[in-house]
Amino acid sequence: MPALPDLIYVVDDDAAVLHSTRFLLESEGLRVETFADGPELLAAFPGPSPAFVLLDHVLPGLDGLEVCTRLHDLDARVPVVLITGHPNPAIRARARAAGIPLVDKPLAFDALLGLLAPDAARDTARDAAPAPRPAPLPQPA
Repeated sequence: MPALPDLIYVVDDDAAVLHSTRFLLESEGLRVETFADGPELLAAFPGPSPAFVLLDHVLPGLDGLEVCTRLHDLDARVPVVLITGHPNPAIRARARAAGIPLVDKPLAFDALLGLLAPDAARDTARDAAPAPRPAPLPQPA
């Protein structure tokens, strides 16, 4: 497997997910910073630029796609991988339209490492554009 990036941000309101994801990534030699919600993550920008943000979709306050919008507004040039334990077609469609990879929980560790490889970072155009701005959810009639 190719070399992995150095710094990963993980955002999830579930402490067990944060702990286990941190443990697994650190066991691969990565530096990991964890955040319990979107505002906590957003407060880290500008700052050390992570290679990736693993971002839970269901968070208190701002959901993951709203956090992506705020990252875009901050001109944060960082790839985001959205993770969810509650996938639904509307969220999948919005993530796909924004070009944000969506991964279901529980996370398959080998697949996660594949997303973090440098080739995947290049594929998500880290240096070409800020985090994508997700499309708004359709409003009920």
